[in-house]
Amino acid sequence: MASRVLPFPQRIVVELTPQCNLTCRMCPRHLITNHDGFMPVDFWEQIIDEIKVASPSSILLPFWRGESCLHPHFARCMQYAFAAGLRVHLSTNGHFMEQAHIDLFNQCEFLTFSIHNGIGFNNACRFVQTQKTGTVITQVSVVDCEKNSTNYLQQLTQDPNLGGFDSIRLYIEHSKDGQFGFSSRQIGQERFFCPKLENTLVISFNGHISRCNHIWVTEAGPNIAQTTIQNAWTSETMETIRSRYPDSLCGPCEQWLGHTQGEAWTKGPASIEHTIYG
Repeated sequence: MASRVLPFPQRIVVELTPQCNLTCRMCPRHLITNHDGFMPVDFWEQIIDEIKVASPSSILLPFWRGESCLHPHFARCMQYAFAAGLRVHLSTNGHFMEQAHIDLFNQCEFLTFSIHNGIGFNNACRFVQTQKTGTVITQVSVVDCEKNSTNYLQQLTQDPNLGGFDSIRLYIEHSKDGQFGFSSRQIGQERFFCPKLENTLVISFNGHISRCNHIWVTEAGPNIAQTTIQNAWTSETMETIRSRYPDSLCGPCEQWLGHTQGEAWTKGPASIEHTIYG
């Protein structure tokens, strides 16, 4: 199974904290053995410094299993990344909307509001209504298994301006009780190598690595706190995962197909463009 692994990851997911202020029904948080903790600021800065030198065009995604805004030094961490000139793509649930947060959000290249209730939805709408034009690309994302999703989705997608957002995403629930492939359907094509293993590295708050942001467990391999992103990316751990793809963890997952990426509504030159993935 051919692959084109990049020399350095194009996307680096960095978990500031696994803590979250919400308990969404589809979220496999019960699978995490350590729900607490925050990435040390000096460790964060070590990661940013390496990316700045090794691959400044790579995308930094400072989130994973928790809500990044809960980090006590969220502002300091974000400003350090901005000062390094990195491309920051952030996802938040919209519950943290003090002016200090808004100022940081506006410095991101891309901002996703992952909406799960009315508080987050209303805050996201207020953000785009007061946003300075062109400062950040904004998106609302919902998951099809949540009851309120349909209401939020219809309200935004039926608006010719998408409620002021640049795009709207409807994701398919891709796991249940931690079992990937829950949305599985008959797939009439040969499996191809998952691009996540070619371009993305995930780093937990305490330095452990994961093969994918959709698989919420870390690997028994190198710890970034004691090595580098480069060394972890080309480590025996990652090479073994790639060579055995799809193993027991990757096997049931459908991310390679794109089906669970759901649907997107995006502002086009003349009209709203609707895309169904997979």
